[in-house]
Formats: sequence, structure tokens, C-alpha cells
Amino acid sequence: MSNLTLKEQLAALALGSPTPPVSSETIKKAPQKIQVQVKNAVKQKPAWLEHAQYGVELLKAHFPTCFKEMQAIQPLKIGIKQDLVIRLGSIENIVLNDKACMVSSLSYYVSSPSYLKNVIEGATRIDLDGKPVGVVSAEEAQYSVESRQAKLQKKAKPRKQAPATKTA
Repeated sequence: MSNLTLKEQLAALALGSPTPPVSSETIKKAPQKIQVQVKNAVKQKPAWLEHAQYGVELLKAHFPTCFKEMQAIQPLKIGIKQDLVIRLGSIENIVLNDKACMVSSLSYYVSSPSYLKNVIEGATRIDLDGKPVGVVSAEEAQYSVESRQAKLQKKAKPRKQAPATKTA
């Protein structure tokens, strides 16, 4: 395996060489077009997204019967955020920043398409221990459908159409 950074490896690929050692200096000397290609290829996730995903992973690790992988997600108890805050307050071996991250990531988890897809009428809601505590009402299921549709519409960007040209 190469000792090059990912950025340097991508720059090497962009320059068309199979696996030469490309330094940061070589990248700086590369034509502007290649620098832009490398920067676009190495785009990182926004900090808020990394923070939210990290928090969800912490939730899955500390509350595995409640927070599950996408294919096994179940609707959560109404008011689970307050339960989470109380429970985290009583756990001493989790650092404060991770506790705050988990609480703030809860909204990311419950607004994910996978979660919203599973909030259907009659589905069982669960608490932090994975125990059933209620069912999803028709109004809640409808709200979930509307939220998913709104997210999909927001995600789908309208295509720009070329202006029509008049011919004489």
C-alpha cells in the first residue's frame, strides 16, 4: 500500500500516471484544471453531517435495541428525546460531548428517509430499551408520508432548460 495521501493518489490518477509517488508540491504545480478535479474528487462531507452520523453510530452502540440499521428501523416513542436526556444523565462513562452529540443526532435519525418510510399506521413504537410503548396513528403516518415527499421534492432540483431560439 502506498504512503501517499488520498489527495496525492487522486492527483496521480488525474495526471495519468499509474502509481507514481506524487507529492503535494506536484499537485500545486499541476495545471488548474487538474487541481479542480482533485479538489472535487476529495470533497468531504459537511461537518454537521459527519457530526450527525457519528451521533447516530453512538446511539446504535449504546442503545442497540432501539436504534437499528436502516432495514430494521422502528418508530420511536413519542417524547423519546426527554427519555434519552434523562438516561444519558445517569450514565457516567460517556463524555459530555458524546452525550450532546447523541441528543442532537436524534433529529437526524428520525428525519431520515428510512425512518420516515417505517412510520406507518399501526406500526409499534419502541422505547430506549426496544420495548413496545404504543402505535403510530393515522395522522402520524400521514405526516411521515408528507415529510418524505417534501424531502424528495426539495432534493429534486429543477433542470435548467436552454432558452428557445427564434429562427427567422
